[in-house]
Amino acid sequence: MAEREPNQAEAGRDSTLRAAQAIALVVGVGICLALSVAFAVPLLGRSDGALTVDSGERVNPNDAPVASLMRLPQIGVARARAIIAHRERVGSQAGHPPAFREADDLQEIKGIGPAIVEDLRPWLQFDRPSNDSNAPPGR
Repeated sequence: MAEREPNQAEAGRDSTLRAAQAIALVVGVGICLALSVAFAVPLLGRSDGALTVDSGERVNPNDAPVASLMRLPQIGVARARAIIAHRERVGSQAGHPPAFREADDLQEIKGIGPAIVEDLRPWLQFDRPSNDSNAPPGR
């Protein structure tokens, strides 16, 4: 059986369908671009390019679970588990202060150096030990 040639009406429908698909693609790309710009604009106004962090979004590495630690920049499951293992090891010693009193203490964890600590600093909070009345607030 020989293939039949598409008639003029079918060719017109194919052409219309291709044009509609092209328009839909352009509209979709435009929407994605608009959403990208809408999310980027708040960051462009900051001179340092850093995100602002609400105190309710901060994480205390002395009591945070793995899932909360993994929300921190550059902290994956391995580093989160290492943080917890370290705090449990240090916390098991009687009368010992919290494992992490400030962001720099996280450098005791393998794979966390000064650059990562600087990225983490705005996202961390530390509770002040109740027996240290001379410690500055927020530590």
